[in-house]
Amino acid sequence: MHVLVLHNRYRLNGGEDAVVRSEIELLRSRSVKVTELTVTNEAEAGNWSSSLRLGAAAIWSQASYRQVKELCADVRPDISHAHNFWMRLSPSIHYACRKAGVATVQTLHNFRLLCVRADFLRDGRVCQDCLGHTPWRGVVHRCYRDSASASAAVAGMISAHRLAGTWRTHVDAFIALSEHSKSKFVEGGIPKQKLFVRPNFLEDTAAPATLPSGSNVVLFVGRLSEEKGVELLLRAWREVRKASPGILRIVGDGPLRAQLERQAQNSGFAASEVQFAGTLAYAEVVREIGNARALALPSLCFENCPRTLLEAFCSGRPAVVPNRGSLDELVHHDETGLKFDAGNEGSLAQALLKVLSPSAAVDAWGSSARLEYLSRYTPNASFERLMQIYQFALTQRCERAHAFNRPTQLEESS
Repeated sequence: MHVLVLHNRYRLNGGEDAVVRSEIELLRSRSVKVTELTVTNEAEAGNWSSSLRLGAAAIWSQASYRQVKELCADVRPDISHAHNFWMRLSPSIHYACRKAGVATVQTLHNFRLLCVRADFLRDGRVCQDCLGHTPWRGVVHRCYRDSASASAAVAGMISAHRLAGTWRTHVDAFIALSEHSKSKFVEGGIPKQKLFVRPNFLEDTAAPATLPSGSNVVLFVGRLSEEKGVELLLRAWREVRKASPGILRIVGDGPLRAQLERQAQNSGFAASEVQFAGTLAYAEVVREIGNARALALPSLCFENCPRTLLEAFCSGRPAVVPNRGSLDELVHHDETGLKFDAGNEGSLAQALLKVLSPSAAVDAWGSSARLEYLSRYTPNASFERLMQIYQFALTQRCERAHAFNRPTQLEESS
């Protein structure tokens, strides 16, 4: 089997980029031939005319269409597997692959096909106003980077390809990372029969020798941005510190770091009580998790299948998560972690206090979390599921090979 992997890297390296790298390594380790095409978004100019060009290219990139079409003719892959196409690749890559007779697969790492922001969050709250509808509200509210023109570019892409039927006719299989995510995509119009659930996976780093009960550190790992809920975590920690000598350690960086550090100082936290570690190498992150009592994921948005959760499970550490979205599905309360009422600082504080309590069953939760990793999130389990999805896509390709293949309106106008 020969797989063409297509991915538009993010300007700031994140979890999705790490997932793509791991998946390429997984395929090659199982003797699957992989050809990669990865690009990076160029710096976005701020003038009106460049925004128009950006919007048009995000809907249909003729350069990417030609490049992928020529690449398919040159290397002749069996399957194209697209990850992020926003914004330089654009959905034109699916048309190019279909034109070349290549089976097409799209992993849905976020909600970009349904939501201008891609995470169903507005003003710190879950917002589904655009789900299943023309996303004009996302433009009005400037949901993408607080820019009306950039938001219009995303909304244009969503609307154009919904009207063109791109997702019905030019993608053979979609991969959602959780049942919750799948349900949202079905609600948003993605064909249910083409949607498969396959969570992220992680190489086994083995559980550390120390048990969770040997630590009083609650750990957060992730981007310091609004959707991750660190501001909520710090507010909840004001209640935790009154009854517990625990330590909150925050690993990561992002646009809100300075604001969050000021919030911690204004709350009277000592530097030893709330620690900002910044960005760390992956091996250091694994050590941090192995030295923690539990992982906190206080996300305000709908997560899909965060790698940090899998890293905690792999290391035998329970997680504290909101009772909403995929995290509600992936963590079993009082078994692999604890849940709190989403967005509620008092409920989060109570969950954290329970985790830090000397009588807490954190070792049992950690053991269950480790078993959950071994049963669901290993490379072997992930590869087997991926091959099933690829086989479905190949079957779909064979079935449509007999259908009349005329150019679409998008292709004719390009």
